[in-house]
Amino acid sequence: MRLEGKAAIVTGGGTGIGAAIARRFRAEGASVVVTGRRAEPLELIASETGAIACPGDAAEPADIRRAVELALERYGSLDVLVANAGGEGGGPALDAGDETWRAGMRANLDSAFVSARGALPSLIASGGAIVIVSSVAGLIAGPQMAGYTTAKHALIGLTRSLAVDYGPQGVRVNALCPGWVRTPMSEREMDELGSHRGLTQEEAFGLVTRDLPLRRAADPSEIAAVCLFLASKEASFVTGAVIVADGGSTALDVGTIAFA
Repeated sequence: MRLEGKAAIVTGGGTGIGAAIARRFRAEGASVVVTGRRAEPLELIASETGAIACPGDAAEPADIRRAVELALERYGSLDVLVANAGGEGGGPALDAGDETWRAGMRANLDSAFVSARGALPSLIASGGAIVIVSSVAGLIAGPQMAGYTTAKHALIGLTRSLAVDYGPQGVRVNALCPGWVRTPMSEREMDELGSHRGLTQEEAFGLVTRDLPLRRAADPSEIAAVCLFLASKEASFVTGAVIVADGGSTALDVGTIAFA
């Protein structure tokens, strides 16, 4: 029960990694508010885990303020923010119009910044922690993902800036960078890849992970376990760090695969 007596907000908490984090936090004793733009999946997670659903856009200050106020009203404090909301920003630069670019920045970078800014006063009061979910796209670039890659890189800078500025006030801030994870978003990507290559979804997952040292995608619960560590007292001297959970993909020199 590593989060017993703690209260957390998880943005993007209705599906995928966010939902897995909400489940694991609840199993470890935390009280949890899940927020996201779609009410239905939030309500499902809430009914399953006993979390509280608070529909809203993590990039909208009023919505985050409502989630923080709800946590304080119900639980008396706020100890952890998981800034997990993200997505959008696909396409190469020449194909990405202004609207696509702004959508990618808002969904990934603005959501984390606005959430952190809204939660910080309460986290300072509790000596709490922030986990910002970035991606391996925050460290390296894949093809045709200009906005997404740029925003995920920027999240690393945001993490370090927050850690430096608010560490003296007792707040820890770390970034978590997953690789391929089996989520509804990645399944849609595999379906798209499969339609181009004549592959099933499972075959597409096999294709994108065939050269990873672990040869598979992660289950969301595996990413939630890393997030739990960063949020818990076990990581009491960890701040400003970038923790990678990618099955070894960023350890691999792709130029040497031919020699394997």
